[in-house]
Amino acid sequence: MLLFKQPVVKYLADDALRDFFLSTHHPMQELLKNQAIASHLGRSVEQVYFDPINGEPLLARVEQRIYNLARRMESELTHVPFRSVQPNKQTEAGDIADISTYPADSELVRYNSGNYFVSRPANGNVFDENSRRCTTEVNGNLHVLFKRGFLEERLCEIKLLMAGLKDQGKTDLQFFVIYSRHSAHEGHFGASLVIMDPVNPDFPTRVLVCDTLLKELPQHPRWWNHFIAEYSNVFGDAIAEIIEDLSHPLQKVNIKGDAPYRHDWDCPYYVASMANALVDLVVSNHHVILEGTTSDIHNAMKAVMTDYYQPDLEIKNRPDIKRINQVKRWNSGCALLTDIGKYISTKSLPYKV
Repeated sequence: MLLFKQPVVKYLADDALRDFFLSTHHPMQELLKNQAIASHLGRSVEQVYFDPINGEPLLARVEQRIYNLARRMESELTHVPFRSVQPNKQTEAGDIADISTYPADSELVRYNSGNYFVSRPANGNVFDENSRRCTTEVNGNLHVLFKRGFLEERLCEIKLLMAGLKDQGKTDLQFFVIYSRHSAHEGHFGASLVIMDPVNPDFPTRVLVCDTLLKELPQHPRWWNHFIAEYSNVFGDAIAEIIEDLSHPLQKVNIKGDAPYRHDWDCPYYVASMANALVDLVVSNHHVILEGTTSDIHNAMKAVMTDYYQPDLEIKNRPDIKRINQVKRWNSGCALLTDIGKYISTKSLPYKV
């Protein structure tokens, strides 16, 4: 017997999907058992239309509700990245709420884009996806530190490992590619390449750091002081003298007062591209890594960062980069939907609840 005090048609239109999420143990898995629903949610990006102004995918109300309700009611690891909005931006039924209904103390939510900056699951999904791809290159004296946490933690890990290699009598140079947030205080993503000699395990031979914010050489990007601080905390103040800047101007500078859709929240993708480029160069062209100037290395990175640079090493135009990131974001969601769907055949959840 149906227990609701409204016409069936209205109930189905307004509340049925929300109640399904509330009353079902694993609603996303149940939905994905339906092949038609699974195929539609996981469709190729060529079948998706994007808002020409803010770049968001244009979704039917029911599909948008699925992503919003999953973000609000399911385990965090089942949030489909870049397709939902922060819960304070939703109506009770899971629709996109009018900005006038946001909580009074939600300035951060009002100002920032709904899918990116405030979406830890989205950033985590991107992190895991790129970690799997990047760490497959690990071999011998190449170490890819693509882990959750912060830069200082990774640098401490390097010192500990180097002490062990010295005790073992190792003499080969060691190359560490780091992809991480700067610190708990400043969550911006960055990449580093740290070259260490086991004979001198307490201080790097060379340090190359990469940021993504727009700047004009020789000025350093906005987050430069965070690189210096984290490195100094581990290797001492002298490290500032040898840190070299390999930043790429891929990310727009956010100007307070801009409409949120004019902000660029694709930093995790840019940094992943830079980290992958550094890995490629250590494997295929370590001569330039060891002896090249920063300009040499910068251009060598551009040559392998074909997602963001043209064959003549000029940065792609902004509309092309926007489209590339739209594709990456959509495919990230499809990858997660595939993982969630595995439960249907394996009966083993790909996450803890």
